Amino acid sequence: MKRLIIFFFLLLPFFGIAQQNFGKKAVQINKDSLERHLSFPIEDNWLFREADSPGMASPDYNDDGWDVVNSQLYLQDDNKKPYYQFNSVGWFRYHFIADSSIVDVPLGLAIEQLGASEIYLDGENITTFGKIAGKNNSVYYNPQSIPFVFIIRDSGHHVLAVRYANYKAQKNEEVLNENFAGFRIEIGFPKNLITPVVNRTMAISFLLSLLCGIFLALAVSHLFMFLYNKVLKSNLYFSTFCISLAGFFIVPWLYSTVRNPAVQLFDHYTLPIITSAVSISLSGFVNELFSKSKKRFWAIATLGALMPFVFFVNSEIGLTGFFLVVGVVMLEAIVLIIWAIVRKIKGAWIIASGMLLFTLLIFFSTVYVTINGDINFGGDNIWESVLLLLAFLAIISLPVFMSLYLAWNFADINKQLAQNLKQVRDLSDKTIQQELEKNKIIAGQKEMLETEVANRTAEVVAQKEKIEKQHDELIIEKEKSDNLLLNILPEEVAEELKEKGYSEARLFSNVSVLFTDFVDFTGAAERMSAQELVDELHICFKTFDEIISKYKIEKIKTIGDAYLAVGGLPLTDADHAVNAVKAALDMLLFMKARKRELGDRSFHVRIGIHSGSVVAGIVGIKKFAYDIWGDTVNTAARMEQSSEAGKINLSEDTYKLVKDTFKCTFRGKIEAKNKGDLNMYYVEDIV
Repeated sequence: MKRLIIFFFLLLPFFGIAQQNFGKKAVQINKDSLERHLSFPIEDNWLFREADSPGMASPDYNDDGWDVVNSQLYLQDDNKKPYYQFNSVGWFRYHFIADSSIVDVPLGLAIEQLGASEIYLDGENITTFGKIAGKNNSVYYNPQSIPFVFIIRDSGHHVLAVRYANYKAQKNEEVLNENFAGFRIEIGFPKNLITPVVNRTMAISFLLSLLCGIFLALAVSHLFMFLYNKVLKSNLYFSTFCISLAGFFIVPWLYSTVRNPAVQLFDHYTLPIITSAVSISLSGFVNELFSKSKKRFWAIATLGALMPFVFFVNSEIGLTGFFLVVGVVMLEAIVLIIWAIVRKIKGAWIIASGMLLFTLLIFFSTVYVTINGDINFGGDNIWESVLLLLAFLAIISLPVFMSLYLAWNFADINKQLAQNLKQVRDLSDKTIQQELEKNKIIAGQKEMLETEVANRTAEVVAQKEKIEKQHDELIIEKEKSDNLLLNILPEEVAEELKEKGYSEARLFSNVSVLFTDFVDFTGAAERMSAQELVDELHICFKTFDEIISKYKIEKIKTIGDAYLAVGGLPLTDADHAVNAVKAALDMLLFMKARKRELGDRSFHVRIGIHSGSVVAGIVGIKKFAYDIWGDTVNTAARMEQSSEAGKINLSEDTYKLVKDTFKCTFRGKIEAKNKGDLNMYYVEDIV
């Protein structure tokens, strides 16, 4: 039922991938293929084994004899039973061939799942979604196709391995009728993956929020009308009907925005109850207006109230029952409205017009989908935008016309009451009183007109002054927002974001990444109060900000007591490595002076620098931040971790760039975590 609602707003295209033999079944992926399509769904030809061993991530692991499956693990046979009763931890392996055209090019990987996963490329863990920690402690997370960026370093044969856990798969199938046990993965260029997801999410969220707002507004207004005149129970039924319709759109809104699978599956309980409430309230509405007999309504209400319980026990029987109840209610509404028109009941044509408009809009939408097939809302096709508008009008047409009828009926009753009261108040001296009132109005007409002109003139002047004041305030607020944006993002990135509304990630080939960290920070924190600790960090990081600004280095972020900056972006700088070392020396001088002045109330610092390539850009659409990714960042962190208090530790790549400017001491090969033995150098002084 959930997927029927979401499918109404979103139909995703599916692109196939050509195969070729490479020992095992392997897929050829190249730049032309990725540019020709938005993305490549990778679902078929996975090798699967329901077991758990760290060696299964290795590209050399022998997976001969593994089952060839669809990664979603929910395909059914003729008896409608899943091929796999997956209910624990398993490994999936996918063989593919990377063309040289996509080597060292940022690629995006998007996944949708109801469990937790660890993703490996050629044995290296490139990302993790959720937490795999046994049956009772695993944390499930659904990224909702938000892509992760990775890079393939060489062409040829590669293995994508996924360690996947879903201990709730069998329970989801038995209790919630959800037989999607695995995952869906697609690969493409990051911009081609991010843009459709963002467009779809924004379009769906806006449309669902708008529909919820409309129906809740109608519900509240007619609830007050019922409280004003409780004799008109049709307002109460209609208010319940609108609240139930709002629930229909809150559920898919939650499904499209949250990342917790438990919340996404909650619609199994809510949608049957909402469907029952819609059916009962609609039947009560038409019976209250156009039928004197209430026996039929109570029979439908009883059946509709029982259907959720039947659905929870047996979903197939319950779903059939829901279709039956909805069909009976719609047929009842049509018959009663037609019969009301035949009997010439005033205003019945208003609701009939709404039903006719609803039918026509649904008909045209269905014809379009039948002729054109799948659609992708949020694209550039004008006809799909028109179809989306027709669908929106179809959804609100019937409730709006029902509301118009109730409003007209309410106004008509008030009008009749007012006429009756007026007739009671009319006395034999009506004509005399009217003449006296007319003379009084004529006598004071001139004075009233002059007063009105003066008041209107004063209002216009006041409005003009208010508008001018608001204009000045808007200019000030714009300057504040521009300054705030420049404080968060580099100037070039901020200008691109204001001009285009987005900023594209970029690869920078030659940069120097600088990491600092305070030594024995925990011990210092124990010796200082919380306020002293925060104040000292603020002073140190503020001075670091001033130092890197002096050498044209871009601050990325602080992580606790760590400080991350990079030279050579967003504007390229041939002296990025030299400037990074100069900034590091200034930082050491400042921290040593600070330590001499404050003693235990300050910190020792260690610094690491590595040069190479990174990908930089903005991630997310809320609370966004400029960040960098790549192996260069990880290596710079290892340089800092391998440094000592009061020292600047350089990688060999950085040393080669600065050896003619600074005097350095070779430390030898030192083991770095996950990097093996690396040549490292301490900076001693300027040559």
